[in-house]
Formats: sequence, C-alpha cells, structure tokens
Amino acid sequence: METTKAKILVIDDETIVHESCTRILTAKGYSINCAYTAQEGFAKIGEEPYDLVIIDVQMPGITGIEALKKIKADNPDIGVIMITGYPTPETAVEAMKLGAFDYLPKPFTPDELTAVVSKALEKKRVLIETQHLESAYQDATKAISSSLNLNEVLGLIVKSVVNLLDVRGCGVNLLDATGKRLETRVACGLSEGYLAKGPIFAEKSITEAIEGKTVFIKDVSNDSRIQYPSEAQNEGVVSILSIPLNAKDQVIGVLRVYTGAVRQFTDKEMDLIYRLAEQAGIAVMNAKLYQGIKNDYESLKKELPPHFKVDD
Repeated sequence: METTKAKILVIDDETIVHESCTRILTAKGYSINCAYTAQEGFAKIGEEPYDLVIIDVQMPGITGIEALKKIKADNPDIGVIMITGYPTPETAVEAMKLGAFDYLPKPFTPDELTAVVSKALEKKRVLIETQHLESAYQDATKAISSSLNLNEVLGLIVKSVVNLLDVRGCGVNLLDATGKRLETRVACGLSEGYLAKGPIFAEKSITEAIEGKTVFIKDVSNDSRIQYPSEAQNEGVVSILSIPLNAKDQVIGVLRVYTGAVRQFTDKEMDLIYRLAEQAGIAVMNAKLYQGIKNDYESLKKELPPHFKVDD
C-alpha cells in the first residue's frame, strides 16, 4: 500500500493530537482527516473509505474501546491503532483482542507514530493480499473440481498460478513411462517456440525437484541445473520455481513457475502454489484411476458372451 494513497482518520478530543498527527503524517505522504468524537468519526467513515483509524481510548461519550468495537463490526477491513495517555496492560490486551493493529501510549514521538502507522498499513496490506489469494484460490478450486478432463483441470491450475501471482508463465511437466523424460502436459504464458525447445531430461533439468524437493533458480543464465539456459533467456525467463507433483507419495512430475524478474515469493504465495500443485497431483492420480477403470470395463465387455448386452 503506497503511503501517498493511504487515508487516515484521527479520532481524538484534543486539538493538539489532531495537529501533531496531521503535521507528522502529512509530511510522510499520508492523507489525514480528523474527528473530535466517536460519533463524528463514524459519520466520516460513512462518507468515505479510510485505510487506517487512530482512536484515543479515553474520550467523552462513546469511549475508544466502544468505538473500536463498532468500527470493526461495520468495517472489518479498516486498520485501527489505539492511543492513550493512560496506558494499562489490560486495556492494551483488550484492544488487541477486539482487532486493533497496535496500541501507542501518549505522548509519542514523530518516529514512534510513523513507525506504528507504517507497521499497521503493512499488516493491513498483507491481510488484504491473503484474503484476495484465498478467495481466488477458492474460485479456482471450484472450477477445477467441476471438470473430469485432465488437460482442462491442469490448464485451469497453470492459468490460476499465472493470473493470481502475476508471473511470466507456468507449466506442468509429467514424467513419461520410463521416468527419464519430462513431457509438458499444459502451459500458460510460454511461447510455442520455448515449449518446443527439445526433450526435457529428468537428470538434466532441475533434478532435485524430481527427487521431491522444491527448487528456486534465481538466475537461469548461470545455473548449471537449467538444461536450456539460452532458450530460457530468449523467452524472457529470469527465475524458475520448480515444485514436485506427488501422487501416492511418488513424484510424477513438476509444476514450474517462470518469472520475468528475480522475485521472492511470500509465504502466502508459496502456500497457494503448494495447494495448486497438490490439486494437480490429485487430478493426475484421478485421471489414471479413471483410465484404469475404463480399461477394465472395456476388457470386461469383450469377455462377456455375445448374448449379453452392456449399456455404455
């Protein structure tokens, strides 16, 4: 969340607090508005959205704790910081339990205020990102579970990775019957030329992933684990994340994520990738089970006497 776009509401009955917060935070690029009472603050929140609200614990009429309860009940996505000239451990614990991001005693220095505001906005950003990824993952899994076609399911998975994480591309490579070569089953964001670069040998292409380890290649141009470094560079690929695909505790292939710049994936992003990779492994296993049942069924039909009829 960019500080120049963050809007903050200060609810406090003291003018000096309004003036101090406005002076300190405006200088840091934040947009500041102020209210003297909780009721006035509620009205302002109803008029326009705020990223963060700073509330004094002790105020006439509706207290800061009561205001915190209402704000979080009506607008759960708003971050809240509690400030007070009479700090107690009990009040701090209660505020945090009710959803406050932080608790700042008065008087505070400019550095203390900006630090707690920056921390609260970062926490809010991470929460929103997590909610977005989780919602998008749920939407993706609904679409995935609605299809029995393996290529369609794997296609939805790689598209989900590319769209949700905004990466260069993603592909699912499955081991062939010999276990020595990887065959690209589906891909998204990668050119036909790159996909046709040549055979992918398991022992030459990020071997650790085939052995069950997650591997992140930071720079494809100077890593010996990449089989086709020149082709990757020509494709605009800078980094590759390789996740093993498992079925019944056996590696059956890899899900690879390609980025156009060096990138560090967050824990939430990695969790999303792992869950989608798990979905891919399940899809492959289910497809094999289905094909086995279908083959058994066809064999049974051939063995039945001619006068028996089996409806397909």
